[in-house]
Amino acid sequence: MFDICIIGGGVAGLMLAHSLPASMSIAILTKEDPFTSNTALAQGGIAASLAPYDSPATHAIDTMLATADHAHHERVEMLVNEGKLLIEKLMSQGLPFDANSLGLPELGQEAAHTQRRILHAGGDQTGKMLMHYLLKQTQEKVTLLPFHAVLKLKMEEGRCTGAIVSDQHGHKQLIKANHVVLATGGIGQLYSQTSNSPIATGDGLSLAYHAGAILEDLEFVQFHPTIFTLNGKSCGLISEAVRGEGAFLVNQDGIRVMKDVHPLMELAPRDIVARVIEWHWQKNDPIYLDARYIHRFEMKFPSIYANCMRHGINPIHDLMPVRPGAHFHMGGVQTNDVGETSIPQLYAIGEVASTGVHGANRLASNSLLEGLVFAERLAKRVEENVIRSGTPFDTELDSSFIQFSSAHMQRRMTEHIGIIRTGDGLSDFIQEFPLHPRILEEYSIDEVQQIHRYTASSLIAHSAFLRTESRGSHYRQDYPAVTEEWTGKIIEQSINGISISTRKIERKETVK
Repeated sequence: MFDICIIGGGVAGLMLAHSLPASMSIAILTKEDPFTSNTALAQGGIAASLAPYDSPATHAIDTMLATADHAHHERVEMLVNEGKLLIEKLMSQGLPFDANSLGLPELGQEAAHTQRRILHAGGDQTGKMLMHYLLKQTQEKVTLLPFHAVLKLKMEEGRCTGAIVSDQHGHKQLIKANHVVLATGGIGQLYSQTSNSPIATGDGLSLAYHAGAILEDLEFVQFHPTIFTLNGKSCGLISEAVRGEGAFLVNQDGIRVMKDVHPLMELAPRDIVARVIEWHWQKNDPIYLDARYIHRFEMKFPSIYANCMRHGINPIHDLMPVRPGAHFHMGGVQTNDVGETSIPQLYAIGEVASTGVHGANRLASNSLLEGLVFAERLAKRVEENVIRSGTPFDTELDSSFIQFSSAHMQRRMTEHIGIIRTGDGLSDFIQEFPLHPRILEEYSIDEVQQIHRYTASSLIAHSAFLRTESRGSHYRQDYPAVTEEWTGKIIEQSINGISISTRKIERKETVK
């Protein structure tokens, strides 16, 4: 029996463990080894208004504008204000960020930020450095259980009291805990092209759904514009920071494709850049990233440089072929501002959670910041040890198991629930993959992993079908405009059905 069981070992899970008192018994479950996560792959950095010319207010305005009028304003304020203080605290505790010759943080530029405010560590290895730091800080206070996949959450009288897990040999056991936290990351592997870790298969969405939790904003999937792509295969992410340092996008004739599309050109919001690149590819006009004019590219972006060289492309001399890929999920398990879900004793933080701070389109480098800030907020809540009463519920879902090919589903997700969507395509997907039955105790680990993929994909499709407009990362070719009717509207899903609620929106137009 643990005080707290954290499912996932990325930035959010580790930061939560770091922030909790050493007196608590803490278990961290990871599906593979601790370094197999999206955090370890994060190249870009962490956004924080540390420069004298910057401010949390300006960071908040940039965030709200990028999120296409769909972010939770009060929580955005929490993110940028508490985030600045938290980063300063972590720096004082020894978290190593890249610095200039004066010893001050070296701040980078990324899309839709009006100021240089992106902190990096190890050049383009920010996530990996952050994980090293947090693992070192927590190694003496947690029980780390790698290669433990969660099959389902244990529910008793409407509360979450643990997790049923399987190790790599198929041995199942119940991990009991007073508090259970989903920190399972994203959904990128539901698609054919992605920047995500192999474990990012939407497990947390499925676990929460089958336990009875409310999920929201599932239609908003961000596609990173520049996935290094060779022969139709994703070969790794090329960080937005590369464009921030001056790289530009060209077609096979050397023509800049963003020049007349948006005033910020390559640094326009990600959804705009991604759609432009995808449109060109669909017209058999491949797009390339030209970084040949970036001084000391190999020093600024060591992991990107090494990855390109491994694939026979030298970014100092060659153009890099790029195509959009699934990158980040703005939606997820609905939480309040301290990480509590609709189920007592079940919490969610990081990418699997929907805090509302990313709206319809996440601002670059706000994701690691969100993981840190809301993990610390949850730690304070857990310390209060407030246990709410639960409401038991019953489900009447069919229990038959449906066999399907993951590769086929990835292709169908990419085709119908990708960057450009249509009602007909979404309807076809929903008919082929209706919401999946519940998870039974006798299912094998492989069967449950299939159910997690299936459930997450189907849930995303249902939300995308219902939102009959285009907003942020959600683009409907048959409904290409943003509509006032959908402004502030949130699509919520749970075992009990689908509903639409309203989020209070505070619009911020420009920085004075």
